Amino acid sequence: MIRGIFAAIGLGLVLGASLTGGALPGADPAHAEEALPLKTATVKRIEAERERFFEGVIEAVKESTIAAQTSGRILKIYFDVNDRVEKGALLIELDDTQQKAQLEQAKAAVKGAEARLLAAEQDFARVSRLYKQGTVPKARFDQSKAELDAARAGLAQAKAALKQAEEQLSYTKVRAPYSGIVTARHVEVGELAAPGTPLMSGYSTEEMRAHVDLPQRYVPVIRKNRKAAVVLDLAGRVRREVSRMVIFPYSDPKTNTVTVRLYMTDKGKGLFPGMLIKGAFMVEKARVLAVPEKAVARRGELAGVYRLKGKEIEFLQVRTGRPLGNGLVEVLAGLQEGDVVALDPLKAAILLKEQHAKHEAAAKEAQE
Repeated sequence: MIRGIFAAIGLGLVLGASLTGGALPGADPAHAEEALPLKTATVKRIEAERERFFEGVIEAVKESTIAAQTSGRILKIYFDVNDRVEKGALLIELDDTQQKAQLEQAKAAVKGAEARLLAAEQDFARVSRLYKQGTVPKARFDQSKAELDAARAGLAQAKAALKQAEEQLSYTKVRAPYSGIVTARHVEVGELAAPGTPLMSGYSTEEMRAHVDLPQRYVPVIRKNRKAAVVLDLAGRVRREVSRMVIFPYSDPKTNTVTVRLYMTDKGKGLFPGMLIKGAFMVEKARVLAVPEKAVARRGELAGVYRLKGKEIEFLQVRTGRPLGNGLVEVLAGLQEGDVVALDPLKAAILLKEQHAKHEAAAKEAQE
């Protein structure tokens, strides 16, 4: 069935190429059908948005390099490049001998501070009772109170050191901050890591955005209109709707371009970092020729329509532009306003073949 469709369209291309001035050779209106059984549409001018296209690239909204937060020798690496990881998954494990020792020291310091605080509280209670009885001077009371305050501060300091030691121990197990894919591994097992040493790089697959560099002369009108789309194919038909646009407030002095980030409504589902795209930005509105998309017959890079002229059918090659929405496509060349085109290219190709056969038969009959 599909081969039949392309064969009929291909025949229409050949027949259409042989037409001159829109007339079929040997055409005789007397042999034409009274009415062509085709649904048609009239080519009209409609108000549409003019767009400018600029090349861009897809990037992940969340993309980062994880660095070490403590010192230690790398013992194990659980993931490698191209591996998918879940949020919280253990990526790398460092030697924690030093951190465990520091944790034990911190715990001992807390116990010592608690003991000193207990002794200070007991001493202060005794001195307070004697001070109220008038048997000790005020200086001794003040000294006991100061020792109690110092013991409380010492305990708070010891607990803070314990919390810090616990955090340092937790840093020896490096975990994924979000679900995503590993793009680079910067270390090997046995290497010594210090705070700030890059360990792994990756990105989240949850959301993608488009990065486009605009020539600065287009920035004012694009900033005013704030309407764009992400185009994934050369013809401009495969598009992703943009829900948010971020225009950087400065220009790159080396390239004289301004960076624009386009956030897609579907969060870039199915896209991946590094993909080349085009950003389509609305710059103005204009009246353009439009024809229903389903009226256009396509084969490879060729496109055409079947135009009805009176009771005759002819195939015209056309050059189409971008989709205009509502099932319409822009016509750049090949048609004029008011032309009538068939909405079913396959059926029109069959009728054109039959019509051509009738005209040939009529021509031969006239010659005889």
